[in-house]
Amino acid sequence: MLSPQRTYPLLARNQVRVSLRQMKSQQGWFMRIVIGVMMVYSAFILLTLGLFFDRFSAELWPEQTPVEIVNQSLLAAFISLFFIRFLFQKTPRMKIVPYLHLPIRRGSLVAFFQAASLLSIHNFYPLLFFVPFWWRYVVAEGSMMGHLMWIGAIMLLILASHFANLLLRGVLRQRAGLFYIWMSLFIATAFVDEAAGIGLQQRLSSFLFSRILSGEATGLLLLIAFTAFAITASTISLARSLRGSDGGQSAQARVRSFEVPEEWGLLGQLVRIELLLMWRNRRPRHYLFVSLLFSTLYLVFMLSSGQALGGVAFSALLGLFASGGFALNYGQLMFGWDSTHYQAYVSRNVAFPSLVRAKVIVLQLSCLGLFVMSLPLFIWLRPDLVALHFAFLFYNAGITTVLVMELATRNRQRVDIGRSGGFFNYEGFSARHWLWFIPTALPPVLFLQVMSSSPRLGLTILATVGLLGVLFTGLWTRYFANGLKSRKHAMLEGFAGRAG
Repeated sequence: MLSPQRTYPLLARNQVRVSLRQMKSQQGWFMRIVIGVMMVYSAFILLTLGLFFDRFSAELWPEQTPVEIVNQSLLAAFISLFFIRFLFQKTPRMKIVPYLHLPIRRGSLVAFFQAASLLSIHNFYPLLFFVPFWWRYVVAEGSMMGHLMWIGAIMLLILASHFANLLLRGVLRQRAGLFYIWMSLFIATAFVDEAAGIGLQQRLSSFLFSRILSGEATGLLLLIAFTAFAITASTISLARSLRGSDGGQSAQARVRSFEVPEEWGLLGQLVRIELLLMWRNRRPRHYLFVSLLFSTLYLVFMLSSGQALGGVAFSALLGLFASGGFALNYGQLMFGWDSTHYQAYVSRNVAFPSLVRAKVIVLQLSCLGLFVMSLPLFIWLRPDLVALHFAFLFYNAGITTVLVMELATRNRQRVDIGRSGGFFNYEGFSARHWLWFIPTALPPVLFLQVMSSSPRLGLTILATVGLLGVLFTGLWTRYFANGLKSRKHAMLEGFAGRAG
């Protein structure tokens, strides 16, 4: 067995090489420039906000000091950060698995990768706001001990959020159903708190951090205890997950097959295969469940916020996701899901137009299904947005699905849906997939903003454009089929893992 003194430098050098190779192989120079500009811009915004927070807060909360505003918002901010981590942050487990056959102690591997996981943008970017804010505003109040305790509490919250996320994802890897229960309870609690106007979260946050700033150690000790628990529990969970020999294999859903009428022909069979693939495999099934969750419980919370989250842009994004959430998420990897058996489609001479048409039908039906499911919530909570909900049904079915399919037909990265590697694994996604949301969501948002003086006309035009997109589905189908045909060999090489 290698000693820790030799193990850690070796692992560090190897991880640097892996990161550089992934960056070069997955991103072109244009995407690297775009990502770099966005990171610099985000850093600039956070630094500016931290240094000049009083100039922004004076417009919105003129009766409160910057420290009071931040103190009452800290718990909400870190809960939001936790959810962002949950969506984007990966657990170290899949990085450890390739090293298990080497003469390295598992304890050393766990310790190294747990520590290395801290090198995340989610841990550094919050400091770009909090450190300047602390230096500019917090240091001006209270005692020196209170200043140090306050910034220490911020560091502890970042650590606790990081390791609690690793712990939750480790638990959900074996018990994914807990996520839906936990998410439902959280949204229901937040809805009751918001609807009743209690503001429990803000009161608790303000009480905790104002006491810490005054030099009282009780709140800080609670944060230390929670952080220590999160670190210990996530480390134990990671170590235990390495004892299995399944290599990350996820069980398939136990669901019986179903048949479609023979008169539906090949198109009906392809739709049937797509639905079975979605339900029987853990990772695509998660996209379905999360879309259903967003269109029900989370939508209740967002709609009940009333004018607090008002504005044309927010309403447009709400309409986009209420009926198009599944297409936006699942549809981006529409052909990547087939990567393990895509060669069979090609070798059996399945017509590309039929293959594309089947997938478009699934996406368009998902828009209709989510629309029907969420319509009663719009009628109950925001009847003024019902017309917008109808308009985005047509827009999502006719335009959003087309934009998503344009990205999906260019996928060349293999996706192993039988080895998910954990809850919400983002294998197959690249920066291009995340950035594609901008040209997909921005046009309807900007259009409705421009038409804010004539909202009915704007929604009518939006729905008409979407309806035309649906009517020209055959044209889009032929376009995507020709693209698949021209990229057939490149996609086969990529799905086989041979593309650079």
